[in-house]
Amino acid sequence: MKVGFCGYIPLIYARDLNSISDGDDDSDLIVNVYRKYRMPGKQDQLTGSLTSTIGGIVAKLNNGVFEETLRVDTSTSAPSDAEMKIKFVLITESRRVDSAVVLQAIDASARATGAVATLSHIPAVIPSIGSAVDAATNVVDNVQTFESTWNVLLQRIELFNKVVGGIAQIHPYASLAWSVISAANQVLLQQKNRDEQIVRLAGTMSDVFAFVHDADPLKDIKPHIKPLTLLIQQVTECGYFITGYAKQKDFWIRMAKYTISDIDTKITSYESRLRELRAAFLEGVILQNGVTVVRMLNVLEDTAEAIDLNDMPYAFDARYKQEKGCLLGTRESMLREICDILNDPAEDAARVCLLTGVAGSGKSAVAHSIARLFDEQKRLGSSYCFASTDVASRNPKNLFSTIARDLCDHDPQYKFALWKVVKADRALRTSTSPLEQLERLIVEPSSQIDAIGPLVIVIDALDESGDLASRRNFLLAISKQITETTLPPNLRFLITTRPESDILASFGSGPHLVRKHLGEVPEQVVDRDIEKFIHHSLHQYPELESSWPSQEWCRLLVDRSQHLFQWASTACNFIQGLGAIGLDPCQRLKLLLEIEKSEDEDVYPLDELYRTVLQQLFTLKTAQRQFREVMAVVLALKEPLPLPSLSILFDGYLNVRQIILALASLLDGVLDERKSIRPLHTSLRDFLLDGARSATFHVPILPHQSLAIGHALLTCMRRMLTFNICDLKDARIRNRAVPDLANRVSKAIPPHLLYSCLYYMDHLHLAAPTPDLDLLNDVTHFFKDFFPYWLEAISLLSLSSPLSCILSALETCSILRSWDKGHEIADLASEASQFIEVFAPVIRESTPHLYLSAMPQTPSSSLLCQLWQSHLQKHVVRTSRHPVSWPADVHTLQGHTSRITCVAYSPDGSHIISGSADQTIRIWNATTGQSVTTPLQGHTDSITSVAYSSDGKYIVSGSEDKTIRIWEATTGQPLKKSFTGHTESITSVAYSPNGRHVVSGSGDNTIRVWDVITGQCVSGPFQGHTEWVRTVAYSPDGRCIASGSYDNMIRIWDASNGQCMAGPLQGHKGWVSSIAYSPDGRHIASSSWDRTVRVWDTTTGQSVAGPFHGHTWYVTTVAYSPDGRYIVSGSGDKTLRVWDATSGQCVAGPFQRHTDFISAVAYSPDGRHFVSGSFDMTVRIWTASAGQAMAGPSKGHTKSVTSVAYAPSGRHFVSASWDMSIQVWDVTTGHCVTSSSQGHTHTITSITYSPDGRHIASGSWDGTIRVWDPTTGQSVMGPLQGHTWYITCVAYSPDGKHIVSGSGDKTIRIWDSTSGQCVAGPSQGHTGWVNSVAYSPDGKHIVSGAADRTLLIWDAATCQAITGPMEGQVHSVNSVAYAPDGKHIASGSGGGTIRVWDATTGQCVAGPFKGHGDRVSSVAYSPNGKYIVSGSWDKTIRVWNATTGQTVIGPFQGHLEQVSSVAYSPDGAYIVSGSHDCSVKLWKVESSFLDDFYVDDGWIQSSNGLCFGWLAPWNRHSDFHLPNSSLIISSTSIFQFDVDRSLFGDSWITCWQ
Repeated sequence: MKVGFCGYIPLIYARDLNSISDGDDDSDLIVNVYRKYRMPGKQDQLTGSLTSTIGGIVAKLNNGVFEETLRVDTSTSAPSDAEMKIKFVLITESRRVDSAVVLQAIDASARATGAVATLSHIPAVIPSIGSAVDAATNVVDNVQTFESTWNVLLQRIELFNKVVGGIAQIHPYASLAWSVISAANQVLLQQKNRDEQIVRLAGTMSDVFAFVHDADPLKDIKPHIKPLTLLIQQVTECGYFITGYAKQKDFWIRMAKYTISDIDTKITSYESRLRELRAAFLEGVILQNGVTVVRMLNVLEDTAEAIDLNDMPYAFDARYKQEKGCLLGTRESMLREICDILNDPAEDAARVCLLTGVAGSGKSAVAHSIARLFDEQKRLGSSYCFASTDVASRNPKNLFSTIARDLCDHDPQYKFALWKVVKADRALRTSTSPLEQLERLIVEPSSQIDAIGPLVIVIDALDESGDLASRRNFLLAISKQITETTLPPNLRFLITTRPESDILASFGSGPHLVRKHLGEVPEQVVDRDIEKFIHHSLHQYPELESSWPSQEWCRLLVDRSQHLFQWASTACNFIQGLGAIGLDPCQRLKLLLEIEKSEDEDVYPLDELYRTVLQQLFTLKTAQRQFREVMAVVLALKEPLPLPSLSILFDGYLNVRQIILALASLLDGVLDERKSIRPLHTSLRDFLLDGARSATFHVPILPHQSLAIGHALLTCMRRMLTFNICDLKDARIRNRAVPDLANRVSKAIPPHLLYSCLYYMDHLHLAAPTPDLDLLNDVTHFFKDFFPYWLEAISLLSLSSPLSCILSALETCSILRSWDKGHEIADLASEASQFIEVFAPVIRESTPHLYLSAMPQTPSSSLLCQLWQSHLQKHVVRTSRHPVSWPADVHTLQGHTSRITCVAYSPDGSHIISGSADQTIRIWNATTGQSVTTPLQGHTDSITSVAYSSDGKYIVSGSEDKTIRIWEATTGQPLKKSFTGHTESITSVAYSPNGRHVVSGSGDNTIRVWDVITGQCVSGPFQGHTEWVRTVAYSPDGRCIASGSYDNMIRIWDASNGQCMAGPLQGHKGWVSSIAYSPDGRHIASSSWDRTVRVWDTTTGQSVAGPFHGHTWYVTTVAYSPDGRYIVSGSGDKTLRVWDATSGQCVAGPFQRHTDFISAVAYSPDGRHFVSGSFDMTVRIWTASAGQAMAGPSKGHTKSVTSVAYAPSGRHFVSASWDMSIQVWDVTTGHCVTSSSQGHTHTITSITYSPDGRHIASGSWDGTIRVWDPTTGQSVMGPLQGHTWYITCVAYSPDGKHIVSGSGDKTIRIWDSTSGQCVAGPSQGHTGWVNSVAYSPDGKHIVSGAADRTLLIWDAATCQAITGPMEGQVHSVNSVAYAPDGKHIASGSGGGTIRVWDATTGQCVAGPFKGHGDRVSSVAYSPNGKYIVSGSWDKTIRVWNATTGQTVIGPFQGHLEQVSSVAYSPDGAYIVSGSHDCSVKLWKVESSFLDDFYVDDGWIQSSNGLCFGWLAPWNRHSDFHLPNSSLIISSTSIFQFDVDRSLFGDSWITCWQ
């Protein structure tokens, strides 16, 4: 029996083996081989041994291999013919001579890779060892130690690396495998406990590479590169898995963290795939499946939930390109070093590798190669390649959101983790803040995942991401993560860039950053790789070798390249003849060799190459002119376009195709018409735009060229835009849910039309900031004819980029507004801006509803209505509340969780900040109303005041926590420690105009001035006020500070020394709540709790205007318009008013939409809008010029509605309120036909119609009853007096002759309805307030319910109790009603239940009906007696089956406060309800197609997500609710609603003609 043995024996030997001759060294070497037993108590058995000397072994070496037969030990067993051979491979290793202890430590640390070292010099052909090793691996499942299994694996992979070193297609994958497996080895050797299943997997991995010991392993490899590549990738993935698993060193913790069955399943899947791939390789079978990957050890939870992240900004076509990577076989050392960095499994390993290099050095090729390598390994999380020619679509604002979406595609668990972060926060999903995106979209979700192996993110050409300002926030974001070491350990970034100073300074240094510079690679290594590249690119031209033999042609090109890959690439393209005609390859090469190398460091090496190529391509001046014209278009475009699109747009007057086809050696996309035309390298763009460098070929971008582009884009839109351009079939389906809509959009809106829609005005404006009349008229005609279709295209394009497309449309309108204020186009553009701002949700989500919902709701006086009034035939949503002009409120910003205390505009008007009692500050986009960052957090109490610095870069805030903070305005990061010094709450802060100081006012009655750099108090405290300083403001020149106080006075101070220069200014009779300087500094406006506004002269201190009267409660805030002509004020009366600053006349307002105290107001810098904050937790943006916006009636109750009743005719209903008024409403129009507000002196609690409808009776807390004429609103009888306490309820007898009343005096009384005399009562029986009374249908009985939890039935003639008390309710009985047949009585209880009683016996026969979550305040029977309607303090209404108690309709939701009263219409088709939210609502009772509908963010939609219409903000009443509410009457408006069902489905297109 022959047994093969292969092992690793570490030796410490300090001599050069090459100097040892036979017998020269007699140092003994003794090798003993044991059989190792795993059974406890059984000792290892010696099976053979070898004794020799080092010199003897060296003498017997044959090609580095020593083979010897071991002497088999037979002392413990019977003699046998067993024979055991041992082989040694000896290598030499340079090592300093050191102490034995040090040498021992070095060898111990190298143990993990020592086995590999023993094979590092094995010859490629090993004749006899293969069978021995194969025999050994057959018992891998029974291996005794982990080390032996892993060492065999390491040996084989290292040997495999050597075997495939010359096979370019495989070597990168083998290197990556070695990088991962050796890293895993380091982790595992540190682990004390070994897990058998991991050992088993390592054994299977080792089996994979057994073939490398064959006599000629290459014969097995070359024919089967594809399956072998998959095999290597799978082994690499196993290495990632083992590394991640073994990082948790404690066995029991691993047991708890990862269930054994789960891990075993993963390992089994790995083993199965390895065996499958190995068999495929050996048998030559091509497998379709890829690599089995396990990316995380934990599973968050089921991810079946529908996840939609399409509104997150995404850069399409920013991914790496396979063809742009390094040539196989080049850059190997750099790629290997980067792979090692990215694969490092250590907890403190670098997270970011920053690769720098000069232009053309090959950074991008390295980035694309790394991306491809990890992508094929399924380890590429994302790749993002910036391009200076495409900064519009690839920029830092969508970088990390793109990466996050790519990571979601990479793994569903990450997608679910991200969804949990963003699903309830649209503002976060659409954020363009790099800092917020990185922290919330990447770091936060990644922290929830226990990932296996790295996820690599490649960011290429960071220097091309825009100017310094554009990339500043990205650099802040990434440097913050590196500095704070918060990047997830499994995310590894490779970032390439030119060594720009701002980029290098931002990255700094740290343990999580590794810098690599291509300039540090030895030039001979670079040149060797360039030589490989050139030879690969030009080897098919034998004529080059004939003219320049022995590869001289290649060496000459390498020398000219000056170590720049881009030079070599461009030169090869040119020699290959891409685009060039008339010269053969040798002639082209001669041209390039004539280029003289410059030793001047200021000369760009690529310039002469570009100049030479262009001179050869365009020799004639005419051709050079055409080149400049075409390239001006290519370089002027905001986004690159493919050649077919350029041809369509410009071939009418430019020779586009011929010129661009000639430039194939310099431009990308020439040979593939699907790709966009752009310079192959950004150095070409730099060269062409710099006249000093490009000379004859200088490409200036001149106004006439921009004008030509703009006209071409207009022509394109005129030719291609049309109604329903994508042939959408069903208006109910939102854009994102339309199958394959993205592809349909790309076909219907090709790149040239897309570009035209987004950028036509950018080019026209660049060409003509002040346009002539012809251009104005041309654009006006286009706008009038094509605005709806242009907006439709914007809507469809928003499918992929919702925010950027809408902002682009608004920018277009903004440019048009600025062109000529007196021209028609300026007015149209102004209207269009408002349309886009208001209807942005429709544009973003549903193209058909532009026509069905948005256009029909456009204010009737708008110029836009004229554009479509002859085309728009039908529309879905019909409402009564149609505005004449654009309503004042543009946006409502919601997000704060407590009252808003302060607001401010940024100096450029693009953003709004708000502070709240929820201790946060929010930053909002002033155009879209969306939150642009996460809330700014740091204060520990309410925010009281916020302000922007004059340059808009910083925000200052003051708080009740007595501190002041400074924040970075773009990122929301706090910049310094809080300023402290005040001893009470900070009430107000303001920046000085130069931005160097901040002033603060406080509840400690003082004012302080702070240095914003140091945070030190540099002036103050200013003392003089005797109460809280409530408000402070800097004068426009920064010399003075004004303050207002709760001592009712205003003072003006010297800002430098705190001396009081003017004041106290006296006149207000209440607290001064707010002050504001006029823009010229000559006046101060002030508001006060005395309900007035005043204007003061800052020089004399005299009141020069005011007091302005109009507000009905405290005036809390004021602000000047930018031109100083107007003052806006906000009040506790929930309104805003705009005043003429000189006359004090109210010129606009009151603006009414807030539902609580208004606390803050600010004008936009352009004066077109102002913003307000309120205790209702909302921020609202208003159009400054608008006043009362709605046409038609707008009156209703101003306080809680207490009671409602239907007229017997069904044409009217009546409501009563705490505002002491009674109002009669027309059911059809919703108009108030009569109103009675004089008579009762306290809350009206109950009303009822007489049976003939000619009178209304009312009861009041003033203790009286009155009778009214519903047609005139006049009181015709009363007051009826007799009750000694509040009257709570009244009811007419069926014959109309009597009125019954119940009271808080615990009695009921019966009154003659004609004379007003009390004819019966007071009846006594109840021991608590009587809450409700009702007559029986025959008029013989009266039922009453009371707070004593009982019902009583009375004789209607004598007022004597005849039945009861009826007991069973456990809470107060709030409402009672007779059934139409008189047999039953329904009651509603304070416990939220309803019961039905037998009217004869008084027994409870049904109930309690349960469903309401709070007290039932009102019940009523349907006219047919089958149903009972109930209203509750849970704000809902329900309809019940009167017999079974089942809810048959409802709950109707929509009231914002408790429902106080309900009543059926006489035909039973409607229910009217009144509520403490001051509104009355009419509900359809019958089932309808809207039964399953609700309103969400204005969308009328069904539970399955279909949308049926969108309500504009002015039609979106806060009380409105589907399915049943068709009429709403509130204190400020009346709203009717209906839906045209005929336009659902594919018939929607009939709306437009």
